[in-house]
Amino acid sequence: MKTIVEPMEIIDKTWGKQKVKEDATYRLMKYVLRVDHEDKVLLHNVVTGRLVVLDDGEAEALGELPTPYVPVLEPLVTGHYLVPVDYDEYLQVINLRHILQKLEEAREEKGIIVHYTILPTTACNARCYYCFEQGTKPVTMTEQTANDVVEFIKRHSGGKSVLLSWFGGEPTLAVERIDQICRGLQGLGMEYKSEITTNGYLFDEETARKAKELWHLVSAMICVDGTEETYNQTKCFIYKDSNAYQVVMRNIGLLLDQDIRVHLRMNFDVGNYQEFTDLVQEANERFFQFSKLTITAHPVIGEYRDKTGNVNHGSFEWFECKYGELNEIAKDEGFQNRKRTLPSLDYRPCMAASDNAITITAEGKLVSCPQQFGEEEWKGNLQDGITNVALEKAWKEHVVLEKCLDCISFPDCVLMKRCQNSGNCIGRETIVSAQMNSMVCSYEEWLTQSDNS
Repeated sequence: MKTIVEPMEIIDKTWGKQKVKEDATYRLMKYVLRVDHEDKVLLHNVVTGRLVVLDDGEAEALGELPTPYVPVLEPLVTGHYLVPVDYDEYLQVINLRHILQKLEEAREEKGIIVHYTILPTTACNARCYYCFEQGTKPVTMTEQTANDVVEFIKRHSGGKSVLLSWFGGEPTLAVERIDQICRGLQGLGMEYKSEITTNGYLFDEETARKAKELWHLVSAMICVDGTEETYNQTKCFIYKDSNAYQVVMRNIGLLLDQDIRVHLRMNFDVGNYQEFTDLVQEANERFFQFSKLTITAHPVIGEYRDKTGNVNHGSFEWFECKYGELNEIAKDEGFQNRKRTLPSLDYRPCMAASDNAITITAEGKLVSCPQQFGEEEWKGNLQDGITNVALEKAWKEHVVLEKCLDCISFPDCVLMKRCQNSGNCIGRETIVSAQMNSMVCSYEEWLTQSDNS
């Protein structure tokens, strides 16, 4: 057995080697993915992240599982690829995750926050039918609150470089507050960079240049839900005298001109999925000279009614199929990385559960998640910090759904009890397919390097 991709060091050290039981009958651990490539067997352990290629003898001895132990299988046993038939790998992952989280908490610098998601406004200039913020009262951050944001970051950053994530609403509707916060941090001599989730409509040459020079913007997520006619109908901007699609496509070019990475995302349902190919083609024609453009297709989760009153939500199986098909188109055109990093045990869920990250609302309240920022989620404020410790802890609680128990991706997937999106795992089959492709790519790259050494 030869190692192609080394295991994650902290996981490998914490778990250690599995002891051999010579009288046991062994099976493949459920969190191990096998790929038969040409005349070789590749195994990837989704817990440790280790990828190996088997020697001929090991592959032959693997035979039909389960199988009694034989000495040639020792590396597969000690490396947790094979486990006794009565082994509970699910419980093992839970225990490992708990241990690694405790180790992570011990390493974290208490009270230091380096990632700030900021909602300068909850107002928006578009009217997307699927928006999760429908009915949200439009609130725009005041000048005083923006000053308080700067002071809060100063107090809690520990002098470290920070990441600012601009969210909304449409954050560029409150561009003055973005400018103010960035200038405030500059005045303090603080290091920062930022990213933004935006519809892109309000950018122009000056704003794109300012985004690079003042905001230190490194990436922008922009949703373009179809080609021109469908996009304009879906977004339903408040501006009636312009072609929003052409404006946004122009602005994507302006951002790319500033060497800012753009993630173009098409939210799809049964009504617009067929336009993804044309959208990718147009992006290819417009932006072929830029390397910092990625394009993805993402399903519209939730049975929303569109502007005509239709519910265009497909079945889970349909979304699963189309998610894979559409993103494969983007990969073929070079808008996604075909080789993805092989997964390993994830013990750090999203930033909502991290002590080193915080979301600041337009009112200056502190919440855990930028998509759940109602009054019931307020856990503190800019002046007093975290005051609702119970709510803070609640956002760290995990949940496991029945469908997760036998999922090969379970080690790499942490669901949070309070998250409204927990369990929306459309795309798992595609992710596993991509994982298998990455196994092959990593193996072939290893072969090439071995030949050259």
